[in-house]
Amino acid sequence: MNTHEDIPTHSIIYSRPTDQLLLLLGGLGTFLYVIIFLIKTAYFTAFTFLMLSIFLVYKYLDNSKVKPKLILSKEGIQFIGQPFVSWAFVHGLRIRSDVKGNTYSETLVFTNNGRIQEIPLAQLDISSWQLEQLFEQYQDSFRENLTEDSELY
Repeated sequence: MNTHEDIPTHSIIYSRPTDQLLLLLGGLGTFLYVIIFLIKTAYFTAFTFLMLSIFLVYKYLDNSKVKPKLILSKEGIQFIGQPFVSWAFVHGLRIRSDVKGNTYSETLVFTNNGRIQEIPLAQLDISSWQLEQLFEQYQDSFRENLTEDSELY
C-alpha cells in the first residue's frame, strides 16, 4: 500500500513579495514634481519626471508580486530558470543555516550527478522546516514508486 497517496503530483513554492515602500514613496513624490513643473509650464521636465514616476511605481508593483521559485514533483525538483533534476540524481539534500553577524540566511545544498549545488532560499513563502518535510515526502514517494516498478518486472 502506498503511504504517500495524499501527496499532490506537484507543489509550487512561491517567493515572498518584497515590500519596498521607498520605490512607491519615490514614485509618488516624483509625481508631485510633475504637477509643479506643469504649473510652471516646463513640459519637458514634467514629462521626464512623469516617466520616472511611472517607472518607480511599476518597479514597486513588480517587486510586490508573488513569483514561483521552486517546483517539487514526484519525479524531481526544478528551480525556476534552471533545468529539472530527477530525485534519482539528488543526494545529500539538506538546508544549511548561515549566520554572519546580524544576517541569517538559508541555503539548499545537494549533490546533483556528482556536483554540489547550493541555492539560496531567501524569501520563500514557507519555512525551511516545511520545505524539508516536502522534500522528504516527495523523495519517499519517488523511492516507493521505484520499488513498486522494480517488483513488477
